[in-house]
Amino acid sequence: MTTKGTVKPKRVDATLDLVAKTAGVSPATVSRVINGSAKVSPESEKAVRKAIKKYNYTPNITARRLAGGRSGLVALILEESSEEFFLNPFWGYVVQGFTTAMNEAKMQPLLMIRPKTGSEDALFESLRLAQVDGIAIFSWHKPIKSFEKLIPEKMSVVFGGDLGGSEKFSYVDVDNVKGGYIATKHLMDQGCKHIINITGDLKLQSARDRLLGFEKAMTESGRAISESMIIHGDYSLYKGELITRELISSKEKFDGIVAANDLSAIGAINALLKGGVRVPEDVKVIGFDDSVLASRNTPPLSTIHQPVRELGREVAKALIQILAGETVEKKMLDVNLIARESTAK
Repeated sequence: MTTKGTVKPKRVDATLDLVAKTAGVSPATVSRVINGSAKVSPESEKAVRKAIKKYNYTPNITARRLAGGRSGLVALILEESSEEFFLNPFWGYVVQGFTTAMNEAKMQPLLMIRPKTGSEDALFESLRLAQVDGIAIFSWHKPIKSFEKLIPEKMSVVFGGDLGGSEKFSYVDVDNVKGGYIATKHLMDQGCKHIINITGDLKLQSARDRLLGFEKAMTESGRAISESMIIHGDYSLYKGELITRELISSKEKFDGIVAANDLSAIGAINALLKGGVRVPEDVKVIGFDDSVLASRNTPPLSTIHQPVRELGREVAKALIQILAGETVEKKMLDVNLIARESTAK
């Protein structure tokens, strides 16, 4: 309440232009100070900070775009079901590695989980509206060549994995062929004579590469590969359990299972134990990922360790480099065997 004769101060809306005018700098300089995207003289930065404090100014995305036409937003796209995303620890580690690196670079990551049946047009409309500077794509289930044509020409893109042999965009991947190979060799070394391979979703390059590693190990050892030895899975615990139950019912002779990931392997172990089959005495099982579930399973699961957090982080770093105008080469991360009780002699 004001007394007679006093004038209520006019409210001043804080804007980027007002902060710039008060500090005696350009709006672009204000944005650079806020984003930390370029060097600003100490005097200018001090003046900008003082003006921001004076008006209690909070920058918005639109204002941030004035510095170099960038929003500071990057999208991490996962084409997976919600069930797969929340049940598989793999994705949590990927997201953690990616977002940590982006936050350190003072960029804002957006996580987009889209269904496998979603349309690319709707995806890119969402990206356009979000005004993202770049995108990182994992787990793409459709032909990558057709997808490449839809990506805006100036959009910075990095793939998390070799999503089908892209020649246009860089990727960071793990050596899935090597992983499939050493998993299979491990079961052979443990005395397995009849090995079954439960694949991942073969629409994904990772699953195809792990299967290739299995076939390479079998061929090098002089073992024949029959159709009945390779059973198509989808990386899920449910499918791994279902496939193994059907194997037991079919009376198929097997003493080892190479599963495309830890979830599939744990599903297989569940089915074996429920069916009265001992693990590892009767059948040895190995997975792929070295997720937290592997070490906590009963029995503890042998697996192929892949550096999942590092994968997410390296994809982020590659995207940051591209946004900075640098050339980025494709990168392959190494894997190694983690032997536990599920394959013990």
